[in-house]
Amino acid sequence: MNDKEKLYCKFVGEAIRKLRVENTGKSTILFAYENDIPKSTLTRIERGENEAQLVTLKKIAEAFGWTMSELFYNIEKNCPEGFKIFDEEHY
Repeated sequence: MNDKEKLYCKFVGEAIRKLRVENTGKSTILFAYENDIPKSTLTRIERGENEAQLVTLKKIAEAFGWTMSELFYNIEKNCPEGFKIFDEEHY
């Protein structure tokens, strides 16, 4: 993973952690258990150490009662100004 990709994972992971805490108030362990996500996977995603797999993102979205597009919208809202989930460089 190059530096830009690491930064991308860091921003997304921090946003997911913030959303988990604000929307559920649940610990990593409980959230992961209730949503069939390995705790170690969720922890590494939230720390920005791993890229989130599509299936895991779907489980996270469903845990919040959101569609995938709503999850991406809320992640983007919780990232630094100017950060975009989808920009010209990713197409």
